[in-house]
Amino acid sequence: MEIVFLLFFAILPSLLWLFYWLKKDDYPEPKKLIAVVFFSGAFFAVITYFFQSFGASLFFDIGKSFPLLVPLLPFFYTFILVALIEEISKYIAFYFTISENKELDEPIDFVIYMITAGLGFAALENLLIISSYEEIGQIATVSLVRFISGTLLHALVSGILGIFLAYACRLEKKTIILAGIIFVSFLHGSYNYLSDIAITKNNFLPPLIFLFFLVFLLLFLISKIKKMKSVCLLK
Repeated sequence: MEIVFLLFFAILPSLLWLFYWLKKDDYPEPKKLIAVVFFSGAFFAVITYFFQSFGASLFFDIGKSFPLLVPLLPFFYTFILVALIEEISKYIAFYFTISENKELDEPIDFVIYMITAGLGFAALENLLIISSYEEIGQIATVSLVRFISGTLLHALVSGILGIFLAYACRLEKKTIILAGIIFVSFLHGSYNYLSDIAITKNNFLPPLIFLFFLVFLLLFLISKIKKMKSVCLLK
């Protein structure tokens, strides 16, 4: 029964946000494909977790061997090992499951499927986090906090990358995709940085404001991309 509660509170935040963002598509995507992309995101979250665990120990060894680099390690950890690696993982989850599917037939679809991959990733991340708690009250509280923080962040930055992917069909693909991954990694890392400061200073207003900014940014970009007519597959 405990695992049922863990899964419920881990997946619920992602499902609630997924339901919200799916409503932004005037022509709903097949539920089967949504499920495939969602679980693909979760699968790559597992791979990312082990990669980051290895990377964290490597960063620690570097700090011991090269003391002068110690001041730079938090930056590389936050923006490279966490943000960049996770955004690449979510893109890979999208690419190998849906990028050449015929259902990817309008610009907004790139956003929807990237958000789906991101929320699948977040669901597994939520599970890893809440599994360290034992009391239902604690688990529910952490799930709620994740709903308005980490889970939402994954949806937003993944959706913004989806905007880049849609435009990549009209311009130089590799350049736009690379720029998109770097940009959303910067947004992701910035949020993590603000959150770390918020914890130390017990002031969570800055990261919340940052999230609200990303919400409005993505909604604005979605309103623009819906006016795009052409679409292509990422081959």
